[in-house]
Formats: sequence, structure tokens, C-alpha cells
Amino acid sequence: MKIKIERPDTSSAIEIFKKYMTTALPIHDSEILQSGGEAQAAVDRMILATVDQMYSRDEQNRFLEVTYANGDKEVLYFKDFSSGAMIESVVRRAKRLALKRFIQTGAKGIKFDDLLRAVREEFKENEDLPNTTNPDDWAKIAGKKGGRIVYVKPLGAEPERTPPIVERVVATGQYL
Repeated sequence: MKIKIERPDTSSAIEIFKKYMTTALPIHDSEILQSGGEAQAAVDRMILATVDQMYSRDEQNRFLEVTYANGDKEVLYFKDFSSGAMIESVVRRAKRLALKRFIQTGAKGIKFDDLLRAVREEFKENEDLPNTTNPDDWAKIAGKKGGRIVYVKPLGAEPERTPPIVERVVATGQYL
């Protein structure tokens, strides 16, 4: 049974995934069983589910808030910056995660969870990519067209803030 994969705004991402995520890779038995015992159906299902997660407009996929000169704001998601290189990296990370699990437990093959975790790691690694010092230059690089961009605000996870360490100096010395 061959599943035809087609989504309106994700079809190119699916095609790219199909180049890197194939049945030539070891697929975990549980994924194959979920797909009626057919490896290709498992790969197709895993690709669809991964792309659905990558391209969703969930809160965790928010990347940047762009402010235009006219005051309009737009939220951009990681999907807006997806590329073939990013997809290749996701599959590479998933293979590495599966290999680590194989070494630890002996369970062989890529799982959907490996792909999902790889997506999160890839997004996390790319959170600091936009250089917001010159929004117009950034907009040209990112391929954004339309109004002039005046501000770009990263929406990734806020860095953990630790309280400053205050040290009490008891003895004073001479300074040269």
C-alpha cells in the first residue's frame, strides 16, 4: 500500500524529507507495526507527523515578531525559515538519537519521537539566528517583502535569569 503525501503549504518540505528519511534507514519496529507492518507506510506517516509538528502555528513554534514602520506587527514561525538544510539536519539528529538509544537499550531504528525531538533541538539551536541590530538588512536576507521593518523581536524561550551574586568585601587594600 503506497500512501500519497500531499499538503498545500508543506508539500516541498515533505518532498525534501522523503530524500533523507527513507526505508533504507532502520525504522523502529513499533513504527512499522503501527503502519500495518509496512516500512514505507511507517516512513510516510512519520514524515507527515513531523512536518505537521514543524509547520504548526503552535506557541512553541513562534520565532520572531516583526514590527513594520506603519506599526503593524507580524509573528513569524520557524516554518517560515525552514529549508532543505534544516530538514536534512533534523533527519541527521533523529538518526543520532536512535543510535544513542540503540547503544543504551539495544532498541534499533528511528522513531517518530526521535524526529520530533530532533525538530525541537533544531529550532532551539536556531533561536539566536536573527541579528536584530539592522532589521532592514535582516528582512532582505529573510526574503520578507512589504513594508519597511523597523524592529525584530525574537520570541524563543526567554533565557533563565539568575539573581546577581553580591559579594561582601570585608578588607580593603591599596590600589596601584
